[in-house]
Formats: sequence, structure tokens, C-alpha cells
Amino acid sequence: MFNFFKKKKTEEKKVSIASPVNGKVVKLEEVPDPVFAEKMVGDGFAVIPSDGEVFAPVSGEVTLQPDGYHAIGIKTDEGIEVLVHFGLETVELKGDGFTPHVKVGDRVNKGDKVLSVDIEKIKDKVPSLITPCIVANLEANTLSEINFDANCGDEVQTVTIVE
Repeated sequence: MFNFFKKKKTEEKKVSIASPVNGKVVKLEEVPDPVFAEKMVGDGFAVIPSDGEVFAPVSGEVTLQPDGYHAIGIKTDEGIEVLVHFGLETVELKGDGFTPHVKVGDRVNKGDKVLSVDIEKIKDKVPSLITPCIVANLEANTLSEINFDANCGDEVQTVTIVE
């Protein structure tokens, strides 16, 4: 009759995050930049890239692409915001060596090529090519353990969203 005392059901949704680049998956704490290593931007993982092709780690809408093209933000349909930042201090290159394949407002599917980076051109101009992949709005949601054996396109982590 009355449902005052019934608990509301909580629903869990999962969003899989793939490696955005080919290379070795490492803990975020291994990024030699405190902004990423201390998780000031969010939590996630990083990849030491073996080439300069960057792919969407999730499906969603491109919501961020700085003028220098060194990073890309994608918001999933579930509201998870994922940031891929190619290299450290790459903002200083002002786009030199970066070729975007998408723009803000574009819809991407996991695995779509979003950026090409000329590693040979930039590698001596930046402290590191390590590429953080961050969930910027984790809040009450949780991240799974990291799959360190993942290749580009393979699931590295899963976000569990509790509603």
C-alpha cells in the first residue's frame, strides 16, 4: 500500500575505458608531473606511447580540444568526462606536431582516431611523451583496477556509476 519504508533501488552502470594509444600502461602516479600524479585533475591511468596515433578511449561527444590540440575531452552518454593528454608540457608546442581528426561537438565512437602526433618532431621538445587518460568527474563513482596488459583499444579500466 504505502512504500515509505522501501529502499530505493540503486542502479549501476559501467563505462569501459580503453587505452587511447599503443604502448605500455602504467599507474597515474608514475607520471612525472604532480598535476597528474597527485590526481588533481582526476583519476585514471597513463600510457607510455609507442606511436603517435590517438584513439577515443570511450564513445561520446568531444567537449574539449585546446588550441594546441595536445589534449581531448570526451563526455560519454552516461555523463563521464574522460581527458586524454598527449605528453607533458605539450601545450607549449602550440599545436606544432599535432593533427586533430575531430573537433568540439563531434560524436566519436570508442576506437575512432581523434589525433595524430609526430613523435619524432616533438620528442626532444617536451619532458615526456607519457599520455595520461583521466576520468575528470569521478565523484561517487568508482574505478576498477588497471589492466596493465591492455593494448590500444583494449579495456584498461571500468567506471562504475551508481545512481
